[in-house]
Amino acid sequence: MKGKIRIIVSTKRLRYDLTLRRNITIIQGNSASGKTTLIQIIADYQSGKAGPGTEVQCDRKCIVLSGDSDNAITLLKSLSNTIIFVDEQEKFLYSKAFAEAVLNSGCYFVFIVRDALNMLPYSVNEIYYFKNSGYYQNTKQIYNSMHQVYPEMNQSEKIAPSIILTEDSNAGHEMYKAICKDKNTACDTANGKSNIAKYILNNSEKNIFAIVDGAAFGADMQSTMHALKTSPGSYLWTPESFEYLILHSNIIHAEGLNEILKEPENFIESSMYCSWERFFTRLLEDLTKNTIYSYNKGKLNPNYLTKGNITKIKKLLPKITL
Repeated sequence: MKGKIRIIVSTKRLRYDLTLRRNITIIQGNSASGKTTLIQIIADYQSGKAGPGTEVQCDRKCIVLSGDSDNAITLLKSLSNTIIFVDEQEKFLYSKAFAEAVLNSGCYFVFIVRDALNMLPYSVNEIYYFKNSGYYQNTKQIYNSMHQVYPEMNQSEKIAPSIILTEDSNAGHEMYKAICKDKNTACDTANGKSNIAKYILNNSEKNIFAIVDGAAFGADMQSTMHALKTSPGSYLWTPESFEYLILHSNIIHAEGLNEILKEPENFIESSMYCSWERFFTRLLEDLTKNTIYSYNKGKLNPNYLTKGNITKIKKLLPKITL
């Protein structure tokens, strides 16, 4: 399953307008924000219990998955090309077996949940909350649209970090270490994305510029944003992945690459890639195979570390003074 999918759920009084771009979308929000109501409307429509004027408009089948864990997972494995909604009250949502079934599925998922789903790799750009956006003219129908919880970093002035922090000590770390060379800036690794928040908390007196793979960092955003509040001079940057930056940098040239980067959702099959980070890694590997830029995520090819290529990656960074 791939592509951008719009879902309009409406009754005589309410209207929800959602646009999905990836296999996993998270909707957060406090009580009475309309999350549970959305689930109930879809469930009633699915079972034929919906009242007059209720409608679910989507070019894909939409269902609510509920019940005991075994039955829910069995049903999930039988589904394809379907939008699956799950409410946070379902216990199976937090199980390892369910997470594995999601990662092997070709469906799109909408999880109504306030807590992080640590076993699933979801994007920081697909975490939303409902916002009452106004009324239809001459009616009392309310809009409920999705708004990003973590929009792009609002940067009003140049950042002057003392440390550039990466998730792991792999290819991306090698590039950022080369960028920091001969500068008054250290380059360190948190040794895992789940350690980013802890690292910032333990070094709150320092100005840290943390770079993470945004395509799979969603579950760690809440703790990291909390940690950043203790370190006013620190920032978090969430590009899709390091491979995504390379593909954007003009180091690699390939026919059709610009089209892919412009609308990745039209090219990423969810049954093959559980996150966009994996897709961009595979794409870069395929495009550079048997060339001087042959890519290996674990160890960066030295040809990427020429002065010219380092400059091309550096240009993609936010305004940063090293």
